[in-house]
Amino acid sequence: MSFSFSQAQQDGLDITTIENTANGTRIQILPSAGALWHGWLLNSPEGDINLINHYQGGADLKANLPDSYRSAKLSPFACRIPEGKYTYEGRAYEFATKFSDGNAIHGLLFNKIFQPVEQKQEERQASARFHYRYRQDDPGYPFDYDCTITYTLHDDNRVGLETIVKNVSEQTIPMVDGWHPYFTTGSVVDDCQLQFYARQQVEFDDKLIPTGKFLPYDRFWQEQRIGDTELDNAFMLDQDAPQPKCTFVDPRKKIQLHIYPSDHYPVLQLYIPPNRRSIAIETLSGAPDAFNNGIGLVLLSPGETRTFLVTYAAEVG
Repeated sequence: MSFSFSQAQQDGLDITTIENTANGTRIQILPSAGALWHGWLLNSPEGDINLINHYQGGADLKANLPDSYRSAKLSPFACRIPEGKYTYEGRAYEFATKFSDGNAIHGLLFNKIFQPVEQKQEERQASARFHYRYRQDDPGYPFDYDCTITYTLHDDNRVGLETIVKNVSEQTIPMVDGWHPYFTTGSVVDDCQLQFYARQQVEFDDKLIPTGKFLPYDRFWQEQRIGDTELDNAFMLDQDAPQPKCTFVDPRKKIQLHIYPSDHYPVLQLYIPPNRRSIAIETLSGAPDAFNNGIGLVLLSPGETRTFLVTYAAEVG
């Protein structure tokens, strides 16, 4: 099996591409924009299709990344922290980096420049690794940690996203890790089907902040049409259920997307934007506002590392 790597400037974007030269499948990463997932291009009867709802160029990225966070790495927290405030080990903290609604949202690495570390080709896969050294960039998170992201393209169209976080502080630090990819087949999601293994929904208040309670939920335990379902919710995955934990299907275009999160991603956040032409399927290590509610919060000791892995598989035709 043969793979290739390339770097290119295109429409104001710095793009790293891994390609399976045997079948033309490609994944694309933007190292200078938080090492976000920019593209997953596969052959289909209708031509190449990009399953990632990507940015159209540098201007689009600049204007919309801070608002949508499409396909961004979520670290060191995910989703909303009300007013950007939390208390840890008896001390109050407040993030300087905040969303337009006054809350902190989706972490601090989404717009950071990740450095390429290694490109590696093996018989049946190829991977590219990127690294960022977080050093107290925001006063609300005055800790030090390293974040290493590895994208792997397998010969069967699977894509692996591995994140290794290492605490290089002299104290234990709080941490939540996740991904925020928006998937699209070009169709309205109403006509697509969804299935995921969760029996609990995280209850939100009217500001999308968890109340600390869980609600029973099994609507999509069996695959069914999305229809007019509104989704901007977090769910606790059933760790005893089989993989894949989530499946998204476009029956008309005969496209299936399967998501395989490791046990370190027990939370599934789902969001359908107003235009309903894509769906965010987010794998998270902790719930929204975990720094306050503690749901899934990871505590890393000095020198400790934690590996988070999610794998995606696509079938077309």
